[in-house]
Amino acid sequence: MKSIVFVLWILTALLLPLSLNHSIPFRSVPDALSASKPSLMATEQEVKGFFDQYVERYNKMDIDGFLWLFSLKAKQNQWDGLPEIRIIYSDFFKQMSSLQNSIEDMKIEIYQNAAEVKARYVVTQVLKKEGEKRVLKGSGRWVLIKEGGALKILSINYKHEKTP
Repeated sequence: MKSIVFVLWILTALLLPLSLNHSIPFRSVPDALSASKPSLMATEQEVKGFFDQYVERYNKMDIDGFLWLFSLKAKQNQWDGLPEIRIIYSDFFKQMSSLQNSIEDMKIEIYQNAAEVKARYVVTQVLKKEGEKRVLKGSGRWVLIKEGGALKILSINYKHEKTP
């Protein structure tokens, strides 16, 4: 009997300081999960800032600045790698006297290791030859990653229609 009382006294002495501080040595599962929430790859503000640069460099037809926004592993419409992307945009920019791209209705999903952006775009083009003006409208899906501490395009998939 004396040993039972002694054990209870020791347990009370050990647990009393915890109850005074309202500390619980073990957290509940929801508390533990919320405390260890994984950090997201970027903020929505960073992604929007990235797209501001994307549109600005595209509209200026700044091929090097524009391609700096792409990952070394980038794919466009699931098959063109970065060397092909460079050729496509270089040739495209050379044909234009002006470009005006706008991105609308952005839907941004940010994860631990990537961000996905779906949006509609409108591109107004004025060709150097004959000054022909064209308007392209379409939808795109961009997947962004962090590479060297900066947001980069891992993949871009788009489709558009030429409008009169």
